Amino acid sequence: MKNLILLILTFNISSCINMTPDVDIDEASHQIVIVEFGELSFIDDEKTYGNFEIQVPEIDDLVMEDGAVFAFIEREANDERPQRWSQFPQYNLVWKEIGDTTYSYLSYGDGFVRISLQSEISIEGVAETFKGQKLKLVIFK
Repeated sequence: MKNLILLILTFNISSCINMTPDVDIDEASHQIVIVEFGELSFIDDEKTYGNFEIQVPEIDDLVMEDGAVFAFIEREANDERPQRWSQFPQYNLVWKEIGDTTYSYLSYGDGFVRISLQSEISIEGVAETFKGQKLKLVIFK
């Protein structure tokens, strides 16, 4: 009897391991939009806060009501690494030469995304680094 119970338990556990979930992705439920960082839209007098505001008409009432926006920043290919996309925002940048840490974060509203930068010392170096880089937006309705 003990062996029978062990056999049934083993069968149940092993059958769960091999299961593949069915994921139904409706292509109409999301869009991918690629935008580029330009000049800062705003920077405060102390240069400790600023933001890039980028117009994205694809973010509409449906997205605001029931959707979401995810962002990925492009990492260009070089001799050591292939081109790739990193989830954004995801990091704080430390400028070792000045001992500063800058935080970046994403927010969005009807028709736009805003990338905000915040620092104890200055956001200017990070803002210059972002300028010209591509941002991939995955917009879910």
